[in-house]
Amino acid sequence: MRRKSICATALLLLTLATPLVGQSAVFDYYTHALGVQGGRLAGFGASYQKWYPSFGFQIAGGAFFHPNMEEGRDRFAYNIGAEVQYPLISHTITSFLAGRVYLAAGLHHRRYQEAEGDETIGYTPADIVTQFGAGAGIGVETVLFEHFSLGTEFVYIGLYTTDGTIDVEMSPQLSIRYRF
Repeated sequence: MRRKSICATALLLLTLATPLVGQSAVFDYYTHALGVQGGRLAGFGASYQKWYPSFGFQIAGGAFFHPNMEEGRDRFAYNIGAEVQYPLISHTITSFLAGRVYLAAGLHHRRYQEAEGDETIGYTPADIVTQFGAGAGIGVETVLFEHFSLGTEFVYIGLYTTDGTIDVEMSPQLSIRYRF
């Protein structure tokens, strides 16, 4: 496990430490990406990303429905998130390694209904919770073999719940995508 951590850290540092004169061919040729995303701002679920020469955007979302609330699962939940991304540094190091550092800002919406109770008395649906959020942060995308993209982001997000509560959180986000 420690060896994997050291290798992953070295790979990330190599991506970030490359001189600014590197080329960004991967990002010029493969501007679309499909995959999965997990994060409070960007959304949880299927993801699409598109890069233009001076900015990019991504959208992600997902949903589930458990009408019987087995084992205390939420009855339903859905979310959608969208981000605008501004590249700071982009490099193609070799034919199998490229990287990009970028700023991200986005909006998020989710709605869910939790299950209340326990297995002995049974589960009943709680009130429906609706949230809206906005936030910003920084991200690093590593592209392996010109197509496999691993993204990490660290964002601050403000969440407003329709019951009147406001929360500010910091949150990591992860994505795995195929660039084409």
